[in-house]
Amino acid sequence: MSADERNVVHFAFGTQLGSGVYVISGRTVQIYRLPFGYQLREPGPDSVGVRLTLPVTIGFIGFKPVDVIDTGLPQNLDSLSVVPGLEFDVPITSRWRILPFAEAGVARDRTSEFDERVFAVGLRSRFDLGGDASRWTLFNELVHVGVDLAQTDQTDDFTRFRTGLTSQGPLGRPVGRYQPDVLWYALHEWYVDAPGGPVNGEEGSGSAWQLELGFTFGTTETDRVWRIPLPRVGFGYRFGGNLGVFRLVFGSPF
Repeated sequence: MSADERNVVHFAFGTQLGSGVYVISGRTVQIYRLPFGYQLREPGPDSVGVRLTLPVTIGFIGFKPVDVIDTGLPQNLDSLSVVPGLEFDVPITSRWRILPFAEAGVARDRTSEFDERVFAVGLRSRFDLGGDASRWTLFNELVHVGVDLAQTDQTDDFTRFRTGLTSQGPLGRPVGRYQPDVLWYALHEWYVDAPGGPVNGEEGSGSAWQLELGFTFGTTETDRVWRIPLPRVGFGYRFGGNLGVFRLVFGSPF
């Protein structure tokens, strides 16, 4: 696989790996994953919810936040992917819900001539542990992600298992009808046949396991604009092996 092909494949995995600053085939890339979506059917205690997911991932190559002072914001996107899908929210018990999902779409690295097809299938689990001042939730996910270069016969894929724990509690006084809150989280990830790029940082520097600690801010009752939920925003720090990156989080950290 050529250097250009590796660059495209590595960026395509960003749809599942999340926002962050990564080293991909020797290039510094900022990746931002925007978790757009639309609730087709609201979940209930005994009913299945259906959600249309539309994660959009954008990337800037060789750009650093400090560059804004000298050159301003970047004028063009270097990488873009749109990978729509469906997620089902299925009640198992009053505290436990599982969320099977599937996504498929396209990604493009504008610095090369390659496009790629991206797909992901998986199963998420959320278990409400309860709590008084703060609400605790246990999260698990098993997902398989694949990338297929449209112009060649090159493919790459990985399987990931996640375990996360969150604690969500109020922050200050209500603002109107909304209660600001903070969500603290801890995340462990284990990769089977982990790809290079965003997973590992520099070639060969990563690990099959990674840990992340962080937080997000939002409101207890999700605010919406034109029925589109506004995502939570926060920061995380991911590490494992020689990897150490800060991550800007939009929406759920998992």
